[in-house]
Amino acid sequence: MALFGGKDPGQLTLTEAIMVGFRMVLQPNFIIPILIIGVVINIVVIAAIVPIVLGLVLGGTTGSGAAIGGAIVAGILGAVIAAIVGGLLLNLYGQVWATMASVGEAPTISAAFTRVGERWVGILGAGLITGSVTLAIIIVGGIVAAILGALGALILIVAVLAAIYIGARLSLSGWLAADGAAAVDAVKTSWAMTQGRLLLIVGWGLAFALVFGIVGAVVSAVLGIVPIVGPALAQAIVSAFGFGAGVSLYRKVKAA
Repeated sequence: MALFGGKDPGQLTLTEAIMVGFRMVLQPNFIIPILIIGVVINIVVIAAIVPIVLGLVLGGTTGSGAAIGGAIVAGILGAVIAAIVGGLLLNLYGQVWATMASVGEAPTISAAFTRVGERWVGILGAGLITGSVTLAIIIVGGIVAAILGALGALILIVAVLAAIYIGARLSLSGWLAADGAAAVDAVKTSWAMTQGRLLLIVGWGLAFALVFGIVGAVVSAVLGIVPIVGPALAQAIVSAFGFGAGVSLYRKVKAA
């Protein structure tokens, strides 16, 4: 249990869970791939945005309106696709690496990517199920709220609370999938594992959000001035804290 310093995951405290993030920052096999992914995303996004800038600034002299519009649309799509694909790859590597490092020695980059190739379908599937369920609750609540008028505000609040509750109950599904469970099994197991532990999950989640929000703001402000590499490094550091805290909570709940 390289990340936990040999401590029983079930005995982890909130402070120790946050410290796991610090340990992950110091793990080159985690930081380097995340940094590279971030740099590539930034380069692709910048390359995709250039046609948009040229089209808007020099549009009157460089070509027809249709051509300029096509370049703008292509640039936007390229930037969005790069961000989505990069984000998915970052999340897959982060979850898989953290799950492996939380039960043994820190894995090599090659070993982690090999595991990603074996588990990515389950992880994405669990995420899609969880996201679809919570989003559907909010959408239905919003529609009902719009129909009911004044009473709808209460319905919308109930829908949001229900989405938070369901999201918390299913929040471990991605980690379970990274540990080897199939998507549907991961969702079912997360629901069972989180029974009676809602306050722990929500409480730790809020604490993590506060700490990482502060860390992220400071790191981004300091490193953001360095083009391309700076924002990617800031993202890698914040990701280390996020995945470290996430896997700590997952192992703690599972151990219980």
